[in-house]
Amino acid sequence: MLRRLIRFQFCSLQDQIRKQQNSYSNITDKMISYVGRDLHKIPSHPLGIIKNRIETFFQNEAITEKQSKYPLKYKIIDNLSPIVSVKQNFDSLLVPPDHPSRKKSDTYYINENTLLRCHTSAHQVELIENNVDAFVVVGDVYRRDEIDATHYPVFHQVEIVRIFQQDQFSSKYLQHQIQESMDDLKETLERLTRHLFGDVQMRWVETTFPFTNPSMELEIYFQDKWLEVLGCGVIHQDLMKNCQRLTEVGWAAGLGLERLALLLFQIPDIRLFWSQDPRFLDQFRAGQINKFQPFSKYPSCYKDVSFYVDHKTWEENDLHSIIRDIGGDLIEKVECVDTFYNKKKDLTSKCYRIHYRSLERTLQNEEIDVLQFKIRDQIKDILKLELR
Repeated sequence: MLRRLIRFQFCSLQDQIRKQQNSYSNITDKMISYVGRDLHKIPSHPLGIIKNRIETFFQNEAITEKQSKYPLKYKIIDNLSPIVSVKQNFDSLLVPPDHPSRKKSDTYYINENTLLRCHTSAHQVELIENNVDAFVVVGDVYRRDEIDATHYPVFHQVEIVRIFQQDQFSSKYLQHQIQESMDDLKETLERLTRHLFGDVQMRWVETTFPFTNPSMELEIYFQDKWLEVLGCGVIHQDLMKNCQRLTEVGWAAGLGLERLALLLFQIPDIRLFWSQDPRFLDQFRAGQINKFQPFSKYPSCYKDVSFYVDHKTWEENDLHSIIRDIGGDLIEKVECVDTFYNKKKDLTSKCYRIHYRSLERTLQNEEIDVLQFKIRDQIKDILKLELR
C-alpha cells in the first residue's frame, strides 16, 4: 500500500509538470524522470542519513543561550512540492529581474510563470508569512549546471530559518538586533558543523545574497583544504517587511546534502547517489556514517566535438543539458579543451571533450559512438550550431 502511494505521488508530480508545460519549457522527459525520487527520504541512503542527522540536531540540540531563553521547536518540513512559481523562487526573495539565475540557461522552466525550484529558499516567505518562526525545509532542487564529479542537475538542499520577536533582543536598535541575530546564527551553525564533522577548524567569509544582509559563508578545514559547507545571513529587512513582519529580525541558512555527503562518506562521484547498484546501496545503514568503499573503477573513454558559437549569446549550460539528456549517467565530465576566434566567420570555435565512464560496467566503443553522434546531431539541430 505504501509503495503504491509513493508511486502515485511520484507520478502525480510528473503529470503536473507535463500538464503545465508549454513551448517556453526547457524541461525534457529525462529531467522529469528525476522528480519525486526523494532520495533524501530513504533512511539508509547517504543523503537520508545526513538529512536525519541535521533534523536530529535541530529537534534536540540546536539551543544557543539566546534560544534557550525563548524556546521554540523547529518545524521539520520535507514534503513541499518542487513545482513553484517565479514569484516564489525569485521575486519574493528579492532576486533582481536581470539576475543570471533567472535565465533559461540556469533554471528549469515549466512555463513562463512556473519552474522547478532552484533552492528550498523558495518556501521561505510563505512560511514566514504564516508565522512559522523556526523551521527546517528539506527537498530536491534543480539547476542547469556543468558536468563533473560534484555537479548534477538535481540535488538536495536544507533551508533553516529562525525569527526573533522584538522583546527577545537586549536592544531596541535595529543594528544591535541584526548583530544579535548574526551571533545566534554563527553559534547555531558552528554547533551544527561540529555535530556533523567533529572538532574541525572553521572560518567565516563575507559574501552577498539578494535575500540576506549581512551574508556569510562558513568554511571548514577538512582533508587538508578549506571547503565551503553553507551560506547564510540575517534575513533582509525588505523581505521581512514584505511578509508583514515589520518589527522582527531573523536569520536563514542553506546547505546542500550532496556536498556534505560527498565529504563525510568520501564518495568520489555525485552520480553514485542515483545508482541502484547493490554494491553501492548495501554499504550504508541508517544512522551510520562510514567511508565508501569503491567497488570498481571501469575505464573511461573520451570523444571530442567542435563547433562555432557566437560568444555574445553562447550559453554553455545549453550544451551540458543536451549531453546529460542523451548520455545520462554515462557522462563523467565535460570540459572545454580549445577555443579560438575565427576572424573570417566572426565566430568563436569551441572544442569540448566528453568523458564517458559507467559506474557499473565497461562501455563498448560502439555504444559510445551512437551517443556521440546523437549529441552532434542535437548540437546542429537544436542549438543550430555549425559543426567543425
